[in-house]
Amino acid sequence: MSSIAGPVAAATPDATDQAAVGDLDTVASNSTPIESNETYHGADGVVFSSMVETDDGGFLLAGWVDSGKDDLGEQATVVKVDAAGERQWVKRFGDEGTDRLFDIVESDDGYIAVGRSNDDTGWSQAWAVGLSNDGTVDWEKQYGDARGDAFWSVSRADDTYLLSGWTPTDDGADGYVTAVDETGEVDWEWTTDGSQDEYIRDSVVTDDGVVFVGDSEASTGDSAGYVAKLDTDGTLLWEQTHENAGVDVEYRAVAAGDGEFAIAGVDSGQSNEKPDGLFARFSDTGEFRNSRTYGDRGYDMLEGIAYTGDGYILSGGNRLFASWDLDGWLVRTDEKGNSEWRERLGTTDRDAFWPIVATDSGYAAAGFTGDEGWYVSISRRVDGTLSTENGTSTVTFGDEPLQLSYDGERNESDTSPSLTRRQFLDRSMPGTPMYAASIDSADDGEASLTQVSARFDEAMLQERNVSATSLRLGYYADGQWQFANSETTVDDGTVVVRATLPSSADATYGVSSLETPTAVVDGVPQGAVAPGESVDLNASASTGGSDENVSVSWSFADGTAEGESATVQFDEPGHHNVTATVTNAHGLTDERTVSVLVNDQPTVTVDAPQSLSVGESAQLSATVDNDVGNATVTWLLPGGNQTGSTVEYTPQSATEQSVVVVVRDEFGAETRQTLDISVDEVQNQQSASETTSSTTTPGFGTVVAFLSLMLFAVGLTRRSRR
Repeated sequence: MSSIAGPVAAATPDATDQAAVGDLDTVASNSTPIESNETYHGADGVVFSSMVETDDGGFLLAGWVDSGKDDLGEQATVVKVDAAGERQWVKRFGDEGTDRLFDIVESDDGYIAVGRSNDDTGWSQAWAVGLSNDGTVDWEKQYGDARGDAFWSVSRADDTYLLSGWTPTDDGADGYVTAVDETGEVDWEWTTDGSQDEYIRDSVVTDDGVVFVGDSEASTGDSAGYVAKLDTDGTLLWEQTHENAGVDVEYRAVAAGDGEFAIAGVDSGQSNEKPDGLFARFSDTGEFRNSRTYGDRGYDMLEGIAYTGDGYILSGGNRLFASWDLDGWLVRTDEKGNSEWRERLGTTDRDAFWPIVATDSGYAAAGFTGDEGWYVSISRRVDGTLSTENGTSTVTFGDEPLQLSYDGERNESDTSPSLTRRQFLDRSMPGTPMYAASIDSADDGEASLTQVSARFDEAMLQERNVSATSLRLGYYADGQWQFANSETTVDDGTVVVRATLPSSADATYGVSSLETPTAVVDGVPQGAVAPGESVDLNASASTGGSDENVSVSWSFADGTAEGESATVQFDEPGHHNVTATVTNAHGLTDERTVSVLVNDQPTVTVDAPQSLSVGESAQLSATVDNDVGNATVTWLLPGGNQTGSTVEYTPQSATEQSVVVVVRDEFGAETRQTLDISVDEVQNQQSASETTSSTTTPGFGTVVAFLSLMLFAVGLTRRSRR
């Protein structure tokens, strides 16, 4: 079995056994802006062999540290850093002997890291550790037969974790893949079955399976690149040995591109007998496409690779000819592997990068420098072009969507814009950063306002699970990011975000996905209040969106107030608006306007006769004056209540003396008025003939009628006798 390839940290004792953060000078050229450059030291050496980006824009760096204690030896270590590389916490774990972590991946509840664990006998076992989000060990398990097994890679396919490396045989080694769940329980295992020794060093999940890469070593000692693809159930789809990619090569890392995958590694078969960095491309079915080597007559190796969307970024180590100093090495390529730029970073000590990650801001790499762990973040730069039309200058960054428009007078000096994708100066952009632009100008005039717009492809936002309505434009000033409530429009698949931002001689603008605050106002009366009555309003239920630290300001016709609560009162009847403005720490705001209703007292004027006779009908009317709310007029009459501004009233008895009119509005304000109406007896309303009949002696009319009937009857008798 061949020895484990890769850089090993030098052992230089330190005075303490505490992890620390320091600064490191670099020799990077101006074309590669270094945003963060941090080192982390232990007692006798630290190596970071893997890294994974965390939800807060930082990273979890995994590797090992020499504890400086004979009874512990090398311990596995995990260091949490923010996007700027500032250490947040450190965890070390492992038993006696040697414990190293080679790869780490995010799980649902934390992380799974893999490597090897050696006891004091020297034999190693493949090792996996389940970590919580704070680095606490939830579980750890060993795999293999304790004869030299190791895991060098872990990849996640849905709920399955593929741990890969090698396991020893009687006469060599086989590639070894173990599928486990989130607790490390084995689902299935697979090993290579070739006539040569196979070592799996990295893996990547593709659309239809998992690609594993490494090397296949012949009995002569020469090795060829090895590639295999498994289904997620452990079925071998294909495997190939690529001798045409180079002689005596090792595939160290793999990344999936657009319908293909590419590897980074080492080609030791060059004529100068010095290894070169190796890049090779394959179709998704394993068909070899092309390869490239990078380096000179010195020692060159590539240990990491990441796909950038339009090419690859490679990481490793480079030692110039006739120099013993190994430096960290970055190579940027197009999709075919053609080198676009190369950078050497480091000190006069032994330095190298292992993992490389493509981030929204650019790239982040980790490894070792001397006997210290090493983290570097690098921003992408895109030259901008400046054009002026109709007095307005616009800076455009190649194919990037950001456009900055200025008043022409403020851009008479040369402008040297640059573009990055996450962080600037000494802190990260909050939220989910999209990108930002720094404008460097010799203009040192007073700050003014600048119209800024950014354009995005709607499908691209959907792929990143970013809502178009959550995009905010902001600027960096006084050591912090401030954002504006931006206007967003979507037209035919293009999202345009606009805002007015302050500008200055050296302005930095950014676009991030941020949630705005939500203003909530409680305590608004359900109905109306009386003039001068106090109303206590409260905005404590408001939320801050992407930052819960909020301030609240109040505005209304008679003044302003600050704080979560405000007491208002109004003397004039009517609707009075009160606006609460909630502002979070990023400068984003939300407003909530409520209305306080101040009610007036209705007044009434009544038109009614002062006197009536029994049975005489009269019209009663009320004229109401009421500015707020709808008023109802109710008449309380002896014969029953009536509603309306005008009613008919007919007294039935001379004893009825009073009528009450009640005016009440919808908010409960009420006015009552009592009317005294005198009612005369009924004879005052009779006719003259009725008056005569009523004053004749009672019964006289009946006698006269009786006598007339008698005389008529006598007359009839006489006629009948004739």
